[in-house]
Amino acid sequence: MIAASCRTRMTREDLEFLIDALATNEGPRASLRSLAQDPDGLDRLLDHPLLFERLLEAPRLLDVSPYFFYYVAVRRAFLDHGIDDRRVADYVGALLSQFVRGNAAREPGVYLVDLVRRVAEARSSEHAFSLQAEVGDRALYLAGVFPDRIYHRYRFGRRPVDLDWYEDMGRRYYAAAARQEAAARYDLDEVLGLLADAFVALRQALNDLVDEHLHLAPRPDSVDRLCRQALYRAGG
Repeated sequence: MIAASCRTRMTREDLEFLIDALATNEGPRASLRSLAQDPDGLDRLLDHPLLFERLLEAPRLLDVSPYFFYYVAVRRAFLDHGIDDRRVADYVGALLSQFVRGNAAREPGVYLVDLVRRVAEARSSEHAFSLQAEVGDRALYLAGVFPDRIYHRYRFGRRPVDLDWYEDMGRRYYAAAARQEAAARYDLDEVLGLLADAFVALRQALNDLVDEHLHLAPRPDSVDRLCRQALYRAGG
C-alpha cells in the first residue's frame, strides 16, 4: 500500500544535493543546512523552482533517492497546475517511486478489471480498502504516465476504453477507499479524498510532466501526441 512518505524517506545524499543545488543562489551552505533541519524550512527549500531545474540538468544516474526525485518533480508539476497540497504530492511521489522502479506498467484495463473483481470478492474491509486504493493508484499511474498508450490502443481498436474510463475508475475507487475506516486509521482519508476530487487535474499535471520533462514511456509520433494532447486536455 502506498503511503505519503517521500519527505520522511529522504537520505543524506538527497539533502546534500539540495544544498549543493541552492547554495550559490540562496545563501551560504551553513544557513541552508540549518534551514533544512526544520520541517517547514525543508518544505520551502523543496519547493524552490531551481531545485527541479538542477535535478533535470544532473547526470542520468543521480546519487539521490527516487523518493526525493519524484517528490520534487511531482510537487513542481502540481504547483504549476495550482495544486498546493504537500501530502498529495508526497503520496503521488511515493506512487511513482514504487511503480516506476517496480515496472508496474502492466496491461491497462485488463489488470484494473482483475483488481475490481478482487475488490468485490474481498473478505474484510481492510482488504477491500487496500484493493480500492490500489485501483485508484493504478488508474492514476496509467492515465498520468501512459496517456499515449491509452490513446493509441483506444484509437486503433485494441482496447475499448478511453481515458475517461480510467478517470472514472480512479475517482470512484479513491473515494471508496477514503470512506473506509482503515483510511482514517492509516491517516489517508483526507489524502485519498483529495486524490478522488482532483483526479483529472492530477492526471493532467502528470501528463504535462511526462510530456515536457520525464521520459518514462516510448515517444509516439509527434502528430499522434498532439492529437492525444488536444483530446485529453483537462477542461478542454
